[in-house]
Amino acid sequence: MDGFPLLLQTHDRDVERAVSQAVTASNAAAHVAVCRDHEALAARLAADPAPVVLVDVDPDPRAALGRLEMLTARHAGTRFVVICRQLESDLLLAAMQAGARHCLPRTALAAELPALLDRFGRDVAVTPATGRLVTVLSARGGCGGTTIAVNLAAELHLASQRTTLLVDMDAHYGAVAAYLGVEGQFGLGDVLAADGVIDGQLVSSTASVFNEGLHVLLSPATVNFSEPGAFRFERLEPVLSACRRAYHDVVVDAPRVPMDVAADLTDAGVLTLIVFELTVIDVRTTRRMVQALLDRQVDPARILAVANRCRKRVPTLTLDDAREALEGTEVYPVSNDFAGAVKAMNLGRPLHEVAPRSALRQDLRRLLDRLPAATPPSAPLPS
Repeated sequence: MDGFPLLLQTHDRDVERAVSQAVTASNAAAHVAVCRDHEALAARLAADPAPVVLVDVDPDPRAALGRLEMLTARHAGTRFVVICRQLESDLLLAAMQAGARHCLPRTALAAELPALLDRFGRDVAVTPATGRLVTVLSARGGCGGTTIAVNLAAELHLASQRTTLLVDMDAHYGAVAAYLGVEGQFGLGDVLAADGVIDGQLVSSTASVFNEGLHVLLSPATVNFSEPGAFRFERLEPVLSACRRAYHDVVVDAPRVPMDVAADLTDAGVLTLIVFELTVIDVRTTRRMVQALLDRQVDPARILAVANRCRKRVPTLTLDDAREALEGTEVYPVSNDFAGAVKAMNLGRPLHEVAPRSALRQDLRRLLDRLPAATPPSAPLPS
C-alpha cells in the first residue's frame, strides 16, 4: 500500500515515539513529520497540505483547540486527530466542535492508532497534485474570457489526449455551461460545501461530461440560476488540489472573483491569463489587476496579459500602447475572429470542431507552448 504524509504536532518525545511505533505497527506506511508547535504546523500545512494531522493538545487543551479550529477551517481536506492525556466528555465535545475527526488518549495510541491509520490509508487520496492549472481572469464582462477558457481547455485535451477539467467560477451567469450547452444538478458549489475529505473522486464524480476529453465543474448559477449558492472560497485550496489530482489539466474561468481569490488561483497554477481588449478602460483595469496580484506577492512570471480580438486595422490603442501602460507585464495578442467565435458559441462546440483554421484557434494553440510540462499523475484519470 502506498504511504501518505502524516504530520504530528507535539513537543513531547514520548508522544512522538508512541506515534512512530503505531505507524510501524499499521499497514498504512505513513510518512511522519514532526512539528514542535502550532506555528510550525500552520506553516507546514500552508506550504504542503497533508491528509492527516495528529495534534497533541497538552498541556493547555482549551488554548490548543482554539488554535486548531483556525486550521480545520482553512484545511477542509485534512483529517485532524487530537491526542490528549485524559479523554473527558467535555474535551471530546470541544474537539469535535473545533473540527477534529477523532480524539485519542495517550494510553490508547498503541492499541487504536494503527487501525485508524489503516482506515485513513484506504480512504485518503494520496495521488500527488501534478495536474496543471491555468486561470482565466477578465478585465470586464464581454471581453471574451470565457471563449478563451473553453477553447484553451479543448486545445489542452487535444495536445495531451487526457481529460481536461473546465471549472466555471462565474457565479452570476455560468457562462461556460451556457457556451457548451451543459446542464447538471451538481457543481463547484457542492464540492466547496462538501463535508469531510475533498478528493479527486469527489471532483470527477461531480463534474458534468461535455465529451470524453472535456469535463465541466458547473457554476452555482448553472445548477440553480434563480437562487445560486454562494462560493465558499475559504475551502478553495483543497478543491484545487483535488482537481489537479484528478485531471491532467485544469482551466478555471474566473470572472469577477475577489482579488484575494485571484491571487490564490495564481499561486496554485502555472499561469494566469488576464483577458482584455485594446481599449483605454480595459488596459486601465488590467493594470490595476496586475498590481493587485503583485501586492499579494504573486510571482509576476505567472501573469500573462492577453489582448483579445486584435484587428488588422489600426485600433484606438496598439499593442505597444498596452505594453507601455502595463509596465513590463507581457502582452500576448489573440486574433479577432468574430465569425468563427460566434459560430462556435451558437453551435456549443469548440473552435477546433467548427473553425479549425481560425486565426483565434491558432493563437490559442501557440499559447500552449507557454505552459510548463505536466508530470503525469500516478492514478488513472477520468475518461
